[in-house]
Amino acid sequence: MKKLILIALASLSLISCRKDDDEKEESLILGTWNLTKIQVISGKDNSVLSSVAVIDCPDKRKYEFSDNKYKLTYFKDSFLVHCDVNEIENGEFTYDKNQKYVLFNSTYGQNNYSYGVNVNAITSTELQIYESSFPYDANGDGINDKYVRVFNK
Repeated sequence: MKKLILIALASLSLISCRKDDDEKEESLILGTWNLTKIQVISGKDNSVLSSVAVIDCPDKRKYEFSDNKYKLTYFKDSFLVHCDVNEIENGEFTYDKNQKYVLFNSTYGQNNYSYGVNVNAITSTELQIYESSFPYDANGDGINDKYVRVFNK
C-alpha cells in the first residue's frame, strides 16, 4: 500500500512540474522586446547565412506583450526628432507553444485583421520570429530559408 501511495505522489509531482514548465514557456513571451538584428537562417541545416544588427531608426520595432494583449511600435526619423514613433499597432495575441506560433489579432486603425509568425527560438532574453509563408531562398540551394527577426528584452 505504501508503495502505491509513493508512486501516486511521484506521478503527481511529475505532472505538477510539467505544468509549471508549460506555464513558464508560455510566459516567456511576456514583456518588452526590441528588434536587435535580422538573420537569414538556412532551411537546410539551420546555419546562420547572414546576420545584420538593427541600428537604423526606420528598421527599429518594439513588441510589448502582456496577458493576451500586444502593442507593436514602429519608429521613423523625422526632420525634428531622431527615431520618433511612427505607428502603433494594438491587438490580442495567442501563443501556441506546441506549434511555436504566435497569432496576432490586430485592431490597427479601422481595419481588424489577423496574421501569424513562427517562433524560431525563445528564451527569457531572446525571441526569434519568422514568417513561414514568405518563400525566401537566400543561398540558391532550392530550399527555402528563414528571414528571422531577433528581439531582445
